[in-house]
Amino acid sequence: MGNKQASNAILAKSRALYGRRLTARNYEELAACRDLPELITYLKNRTSYRQALENVDPNRVRRAELELRLRQDLFDHYSALCRYGMNIGHEFYRYFIIRAEVEAITGRAQEIAVPGSDKLHFHQMPEFIRRHSKLDLIGLSQAADLYQMTEALAGTAYEPILHHFEGIPGFSLDKDGVIQLEAALDQYLYDVMERLVQKKLSGSARRDMDYLLRRKSDMQAIVDIHRMKSMMGADRAYLMPRLAVRYSNMTQKQLLYLMDAKDPRDLIYRLARTPYAREFFGMEFKYVEDAVQRLDHRWHLKQFRFSTDPSVVLFCYVFLAENELNNLIHIIEGVRYHLPQDQISQLLVGVGA
Repeated sequence: MGNKQASNAILAKSRALYGRRLTARNYEELAACRDLPELITYLKNRTSYRQALENVDPNRVRRAELELRLRQDLFDHYSALCRYGMNIGHEFYRYFIIRAEVEAITGRAQEIAVPGSDKLHFHQMPEFIRRHSKLDLIGLSQAADLYQMTEALAGTAYEPILHHFEGIPGFSLDKDGVIQLEAALDQYLYDVMERLVQKKLSGSARRDMDYLLRRKSDMQAIVDIHRMKSMMGADRAYLMPRLAVRYSNMTQKQLLYLMDAKDPRDLIYRLARTPYAREFFGMEFKYVEDAVQRLDHRWHLKQFRFSTDPSVVLFCYVFLAENELNNLIHIIEGVRYHLPQDQISQLLVGVGA
């Protein structure tokens, strides 16, 4: 009975939070703001972000602090949902903890990779996630190279991952090295989730959650392949160690077929031989990243509305909430640089859905 009540609580809480989303009119009026103080005042007075911005002075807050407060508000929402998740015994709340840890590790690696960077940055985590994380965030923020990062992660599941890269001759945390490290950490995340799906779920719940996570991995892989082919004409040999693709709805043959595309345009054509053919070829798009974001929004919204599985609904809510945050960041940037309202609106995904 307890599990059923907790499951119902996740469904109800997720849908209640989604009910507080920005409306199409909110988006229109935000994009029409003349400057950041006007935008912040609108968010405080006309939206559910009033509590997150309660103590913010619209005339003094900087853009970076504004985005941090909005992101913290999102973290607070899914931390609350994670607490419900602990009660239903599925342990899928661990996804959010591991993801936050991976972001902290890759964030520090990116800082180290910047030539001449000696700035220490303490990565913030929501209180719930910090309580359940085993990362030494202070030690990680003070690490100045790969070896010190490995030492800071001693005793965690991430230590052997970083230790592996220490043993690769010539490996360094330059831009390319960070890509490889991030792929390995993402793969660890999906390996953990695959085991949880098989262990904790059965029947339609296992099938739906398994598909959701594999889809998430696949869409990121498609974006990464397209980006690396666009930037450097990457071939299969280059792509393989820089992608997390073990957990996939695609076969190995289909994945290699995408990696072997001659160029970005050829990659788009080759999507016709993947499980996502109908989605991609049922819409018009110029950029794969934009197409994936719009397809993902459509897919997650449908699952959110019709699924009765609490884990699926939780994950879909988080995606939709993150999409709203991305939309807000686009608006903030557009207003800051005085872009025309219609140009800002073109960047937004899922408005009015």
